[in-house]
Amino acid sequence: MKVFSQNGWRSLQQPQFWLMAIASGIATIHASLIWRSNADSNQFILNLLCWLAVAILIWEKRHKLILQSDIVSSFLGFSLLGFVLLRSLWMTSFDNLFHFIPFIAAIGLVLLASGANRLHHYWQEILIIFAFSIPVELLINRIGILALYTANFASLILTYLGVEFYREGVNIVLANGKAVEVAAGCSGWESIFPLLKLSVLFLIMFPTKTIQKILVPLAAVAIAFVVNGVRVAILAILHAYTAEATFKYWHVGTGSQVFFLTSTLLFGGFCYLTSKRLPSEHSDKRELSEL
Repeated sequence: MKVFSQNGWRSLQQPQFWLMAIASGIATIHASLIWRSNADSNQFILNLLCWLAVAILIWEKRHKLILQSDIVSSFLGFSLLGFVLLRSLWMTSFDNLFHFIPFIAAIGLVLLASGANRLHHYWQEILIIFAFSIPVELLINRIGILALYTANFASLILTYLGVEFYREGVNIVLANGKAVEVAAGCSGWESIFPLLKLSVLFLIMFPTKTIQKILVPLAAVAIAFVVNGVRVAILAILHAYTAEATFKYWHVGTGSQVFFLTSTLLFGGFCYLTSKRLPSEHSDKRELSEL
């Protein structure tokens, strides 16, 4: 019992323990804030993946990290962490700053752990957290050109299905006079940005070539755009020929999650096939070099 207490007290004196406790607290606070913001389950799961990836990266290089900071960096780190804590406790609205809380906390924790001169040692973790912190809603409201492309693609699908309609800009009008408007929120950005975040996660977690670093984000955009175009075409048909409750179920209800899940699975399959190619290519190079 005495040995256990001594070991426990010795662990409490290690800086790794306190840094891990602070990081766990930040992740917990962030998860609770997302839950309080009434975010959908997709956003909650994506942020959990973000923190899991960061934890894995830190664990893999734990023996290489230099946990030594200077006075100025420690002061800045404590200040940023204190700001995040106070902002979280007295948060009255979930504004754009709310999305960057994990990024600010990550910078503060790195400054506290290793100092400003070793900030680049954590560039992978910081990049992941920054990518997942970008407020999608802010960007969606400022990018409206995709809505027209989505309406065009959905119209192409309806044409091949033999559905009678005509299009006026972003409005698709069916033969019975009912119309759907492809607004900014339905243009596909809500699927494209999460897949782009996952592409950043994949490119950092797995070794890839230059061509794959280009293809993976392009595949994320293409898959999300195509699936969302199919979604808009289906919603147009449902709005015209089914009950309003059915349309709402697939538009904003539980059924709407099916399309994002489909996009994620397709993108995951693409990433899996991409990663499967890497070992064989590397092994072939090793065999050629041995010859």
